[in-house]
Amino acid sequence: MNENNLEYTLNKLGFDMVNSSQKDKEILRFIDKALGVLSNDGVYAYYVFCLSKDKKDDKKYSDIFIKKPIETLKPFLQSKYSAINKAEDFFQELSKDIYKLLFYKESLEKALIYARYHAKAMGE
Repeated sequence: MNENNLEYTLNKLGFDMVNSSQKDKEILRFIDKALGVLSNDGVYAYYVFCLSKDKKDDKKYSDIFIKKPIETLKPFLQSKYSAINKAEDFFQELSKDIYKLLFYKESLEKALIYARYHAKAMGE
């Protein structure tokens, strides 16, 4: 039942982002930066910004901030998004529908805000 509740899902996504960081201070600081990019420049800029933080052998930023949110929010989008496996294809398809794009942006912003609060509550 809770899986269909958007507020619960966003809360869990924010909590999972912080837990995935394993108290890595760099990742916790990244949450603020990613939120700023998403709010000011949009979803695609957020996607590129997160990709830019990945290192050649370490994809933790894209795992935590791109893959996890996509998989978490897919059930709240139309079924056509479920079949898309590549993040770039997902964002290109999402950009074709302004309402879905704004829904995704607002949902992700809320999850990142919750992640900030979770990080502070855990003593960052």
